[in-house]
Amino acid sequence: MAERGQYSTEQVVEEFLRHGTIAETARQLACHRKTVQHHLKKAGMRKPIAAGLKEGMKTLAASLPKDGEVKRYILTCAQNNTWVNKGVWENLLALAEHYAAEIKVSRFAYNLQGFQPAKPDAEVDQDRMWYDPVLTPYISDDRVELAPTLVWCGEMNILPTATRPLSLLETYTGTKSSVIPHVKIAMESIANNKYEATKFTYTTGTVTKLNYIQKKAGLKAEFHHCFGALLVEVDSQGRWFARQLNADSTNVIYDLDLKVDKGEVTRGNRVKAIGWGDVHEQELSSAIKKLCWTGKNSMIDYLKPEYQFMHDLVSFTRRNHHDIKDPHRMFSIHCEGRDAVEGEMDEVAKFITEDASRDFCEMVVVDSNHDNALTRWLKEADYKKDPANALFFLKCQLRKYEAIAEEDGWFHLVEWVLQSKGVPESVRFLREDESFIICGDAHGGIECGMHGHLGPNGARGTPLGLARLGRKANTGHTHSAGIRDGLYTGGTCSVMDMGYNSGPSSWSHSHVVTYPNGKRTIVTMWHGAYCAI
Repeated sequence: MAERGQYSTEQVVEEFLRHGTIAETARQLACHRKTVQHHLKKAGMRKPIAAGLKEGMKTLAASLPKDGEVKRYILTCAQNNTWVNKGVWENLLALAEHYAAEIKVSRFAYNLQGFQPAKPDAEVDQDRMWYDPVLTPYISDDRVELAPTLVWCGEMNILPTATRPLSLLETYTGTKSSVIPHVKIAMESIANNKYEATKFTYTTGTVTKLNYIQKKAGLKAEFHHCFGALLVEVDSQGRWFARQLNADSTNVIYDLDLKVDKGEVTRGNRVKAIGWGDVHEQELSSAIKKLCWTGKNSMIDYLKPEYQFMHDLVSFTRRNHHDIKDPHRMFSIHCEGRDAVEGEMDEVAKFITEDASRDFCEMVVVDSNHDNALTRWLKEADYKKDPANALFFLKCQLRKYEAIAEEDGWFHLVEWVLQSKGVPESVRFLREDESFIICGDAHGGIECGMHGHLGPNGARGTPLGLARLGRKANTGHTHSAGIRDGLYTGGTCSVMDMGYNSGPSSWSHSHVVTYPNGKRTIVTMWHGAYCAI
């Protein structure tokens, strides 16, 4: 039998006559349908008048590792008639050796006409469509269940020019998360029952070079072409973690504190920044608090970021405009002894100074809608009807009016309140529309000053709308992690039920990690961990 995907015309015809469908022939030969069609055309075979299958493609199941062990996969894809990026491939091989990981490469076909003979009557070579031979031992065009709730969809053959490669695939693997091979790095959160694990769909990036038709679709795809892969870790209980491996222009790849350069792996490397999922200190999950800041081997102490970005630091639960007209909710807050707004600010200040601050890391508080609810409260509430908060309300109102009278446009109410409670001036509070760019040498840098609640021209902010800016950015706000072009969106640090989010949820405890070279990954915390150790 020939190498996988390099079958003789006789073998293709024989399987076609036996099964009668291109789909089943492709399945038997473990190669893509377009490859089979190519061989059948050469053999002069026609499609059958009628065909069909009782069942679709089978899903294979990978074995779980032994107790106490971790199985790792490096998942990527490759284009036909295109050489691999040798530097990236070398580093992925080095990473695979370091982790004892299994590399899986899915093949896709593109621009088949571009590789046909120039003259119609010229002879077609049997191997006209080929893949870089270095990939042969790693080819995986099968659908494989890597973990009970995660499926590798190696059978997918999506054009590299697809703008949204994950569109309409939300239900493709049912309730299980999926990894879809594609040259573009993308990620989407899909709503699931609130108390079930969040469902994700991922793409992989690629190891083959840019090879596009130089027209609109091809040029767009060329711009978003990503060299890299998705790393998946699976433990003996079937719990899994996934992280993006995105190579830079010098082929360097980071994974948490690990760096791979020219085939050499080093550990103990600092990351540039962590953009935490929306904090919501009052609803902060105790388990996530430990994983992020206060526990042994917390993520901040392990990765030692230069910056940490706080979104929705103040939840403003006690007098939030969503709840203030709900008598049942307000009575519940009263019964819990949480009437005092100033008490919430005291707890936020304590969290900053005692739990989250680090000498090696600058804390940046991003201007966010929940933080700004304090100002909205001053505009809309009547202190005369809220004796529990009257003094604090009037104190804040007076200071706000003084700032207006002084024409102090730089005044920030939350900053003033928290600094009065001991938060040091080293904590930076961004103003509305204030830019904060990191990795400035990476194609204009990454904007970290947007929370995500404000969209273009006064519209409500959405990840899709902000992705159209063409500016790389790390945002929050939605609580639903995702990657859309150059926009990375974090999840939340809060509990999963905040009262107002009834029904299925796409929220997750996900955070955006930015490496020194400007490449990023989304780290999701679940099962009491943020990676398999």
